[in-house]
Amino acid sequence: MVRKALTLRWMPRHLAMLGIVAAFSLLGRWQWDVSNSARGGLQNLLYAFQWWAMAAIVIYGWWRLLHDAVHGRPVPKRAPAPTAEDESWTTPARNLTSSGIVGAEVANEQPDETDEELARYNEYLAALNRRAQSAR
Repeated sequence: MVRKALTLRWMPRHLAMLGIVAAFSLLGRWQWDVSNSARGGLQNLLYAFQWWAMAAIVIYGWWRLLHDAVHGRPVPKRAPAPTAEDESWTTPARNLTSSGIVGAEVANEQPDETDEELARYNEYLAALNRRAQSAR
């Protein structure tokens, strides 16, 4: 890990991390001092801890990037692919044909029953559209 960290490519990352951590630490120290002054309060104290927490997050992010560069990212564990015998998880819309295209019969299906509420809502949307078109 040390060999990877000392490459020329990683030097700007180290410098950026050190600069950001130093700035966040100084800002946290400044907020701490303001919280102890006559004009400061609890809000300044909490800001001090927030700056220090952000500095810790930057250190963790830097370490994580370096660790992943050396060891690689772990492969996520995936659930096993469903088999043809397991039909309980599928719906007609998810069944693929041999060419990989969803069956057209599913996309063109019409509802068997008319839904009154849906019809009223569609008419309402059409009226809104007509009103918007006439206002232009």
